[in-house]
Amino acid sequence: MDIVLLGADKRDSWNNFVATSPYGHILQSWEWGEIKSHSGWKALRVALRDGDQIRAAAQVLLRTLPYGLGRLAYVPKGPVLDYGDRMLLRPMVAALRDLGWQHRVISLKIEPEVLDGHGIAEELRHLGLEPAAPVQMRSTIWVDLAPPEEEILSRQKEKHRYNTRLAARRGVTVRSGSVGEVDEWYRMYAVTAQRDKFSIHGLEYYRQILAELQERGMASLLLAHHGGDLLAGIIVFLFGGKAQYMYGASSNEKRNLMAPYLLQWEGMRWAKQGGASIYDLWGIPDLLEESDPLWGVFRHKRGYGGQIVRYMGAFDMVRSPLHHLALERLARPLLKRVARLSP
Repeated sequence: MDIVLLGADKRDSWNNFVATSPYGHILQSWEWGEIKSHSGWKALRVALRDGDQIRAAAQVLLRTLPYGLGRLAYVPKGPVLDYGDRMLLRPMVAALRDLGWQHRVISLKIEPEVLDGHGIAEELRHLGLEPAAPVQMRSTIWVDLAPPEEEILSRQKEKHRYNTRLAARRGVTVRSGSVGEVDEWYRMYAVTAQRDKFSIHGLEYYRQILAELQERGMASLLLAHHGGDLLAGIIVFLFGGKAQYMYGASSNEKRNLMAPYLLQWEGMRWAKQGGASIYDLWGIPDLLEESDPLWGVFRHKRGYGGQIVRYMGAFDMVRSPLHHLALERLARPLLKRVARLSP
């Protein structure tokens, strides 16, 4: 088998491999690398091939940090391979190490789409990787979209079902928005971020997401209106049989109409109609305690009737231990703010 860097002419074969793998994810899609390339990252696609057949793949994002801090590499939700085949893991790790060293990175972080308890962690340690702080949230909730819609709805908490139907009865409507409507959604998103105290990217980032993904059926901006007022909006992603709800905004007005409940339900319906069997609600706290700042987020998301899952987390290949330690201890707030790793 050969290790190669793939060019744009291999976009389709790359996406086909990632989409059909049980360990694939939209953050490893070719298009996501293009999106990140517009916000300070360089995307490299590393493939382990047997002839023309891709056997393992890793989309590596490279970024040079400001103030002379060095360069980092990150493989979000990857690498993608059959984690039951150790003969694929070893050469892929070696290829990533070579690539990172070639680009003189301080460290290279991987964060596979592998659930906790798989048994891969010990193998990664044996290959010289170190457990590391994750970029993506380790715990989330998956809603099973395989059953009929009536059954999916019946699995939700009674209050969630009631609020979903209440919104519809009171005249809230949901439709797909265009790239041109991202600006209005973003103004509401900024209000939501300020209200709920989370950070967001600039407007152009979300424009790029919709421009790159919507026409390919890989994303949808769903907007909830009432009487001409925009009340809520979400961006839902679809790739390889999995859907992810990553970004959501809601107005401070007409909150009694419960628009976000109907909106989330329509997001699930859109994903199911597109062939998804899993709807990922994208992040809950690891410790399910009421004292956790994200307890309210968990309480809301669990009402949609899904299953709690936990990923194995992140691992670092460290090329420069002293620089890596300094960044970990002294510059983590700067890295989160400037590098904008997630998602």
